[in-house]
Amino acid sequence: MATINIMVAVDVETAQSTASGNVITKGLYMIDTTGYEGTAEGGNELTTPCNAGDTLVWTIYPINPSDNIAITGFTGTAVNDKIFQNLGQQKTPAGVVYWTCAINFGTQSGSYQYSLNISMSGKSYTYDPFVKVTAN
Repeated sequence: MATINIMVAVDVETAQSTASGNVITKGLYMIDTTGYEGTAEGGNELTTPCNAGDTLVWTIYPINPSDNIAITGFTGTAVNDKIFQNLGQQKTPAGVVYWTCAINFGTQSGSYQYSLNISMSGKSYTYDPFVKVTAN
C-alpha cells in the first residue's frame, strides 16, 4: 500500500476568467507522485494510477501566493461508489490543510472520475480528474 500525493496548482485569475459556469477549464495544473505513470501530469486532466488500499493525499496551492484557494470537498463517481474511504480534511503541524482518503479494498479495476470542489476568492468551482484503480 502506497501513499500517493497529488498537488493542485491554480492560476486563480485564469481559472476564474475562463471557467464555464462553475467548472474550471484552464489555469489548473495537477501532478502526483506516481512518476509519470498517469496521463497528462502537469496538465489540466490528470489520471492518477493507484491500487486498492493505497492512500491519496491532495494539497492545493495558488500560483499567486496572495490568492485565497481551498479544496472544500469531493463529489462524483469515486465518492458515490465508495471508492474513496475515510475521505476527510486534515492539517499538518505547520497548519497546511490537505485532504486524504484510502482506496477501498473491494474496488474493481477501472477508471473512476471525481470532482474537486474548490473555493477561490469566495466563489465555488469544480474540477473533474480521474483515478485508475488496479484491484489487488
